[in-house]
Amino acid sequence: MNEFITGVAYPEPFARFAVALCASASRQICIQSPALDYAAFDSADLVTALAALARSTRQAQVRILISDSRALRGRRHQLLQLARRVPSVVHIRKLAEHPQWNSETVVIRDRDGVLYKPGGSEHDAFYEPDSRASTARHLELFDELWRYSVEDPELRSLHL
Repeated sequence: MNEFITGVAYPEPFARFAVALCASASRQICIQSPALDYAAFDSADLVTALAALARSTRQAQVRILISDSRALRGRRHQLLQLARRVPSVVHIRKLAEHPQWNSETVVIRDRDGVLYKPGGSEHDAFYEPDSRASTARHLELFDELWRYSVEDPELRSLHL
């Protein structure tokens, strides 16, 4: 059964679909979000799902790509805390700008599930939890953007 849901509102139910994708991942989650919005990504359920993935296999990988880290530095974001606790699995990188990134927000599960919100849109996100073709397109762009991204030293925790 190929489920395809359009018109997904942001941040809810977008956030619930993101948790569902993360909870069902077997190896990899990629999150691309300009500022990693608190309303959609700062939830205990999401952290629980990603922490379970991190513990489930040595091959687990969570890559989070942002373009602006100011909001993350200003408040305690649960995903930033998780990245600091499990730095071998959860990676947050920054890409200030790139001609192919138009502020889309994307959650990609393994190679077969995607949740996508175009930049500047609040209501026309779509959810495809079982689509290799759509996921492959989004993962290819994510990988391209990831290659140009860098670690943000402002997000490291200070150990004194």
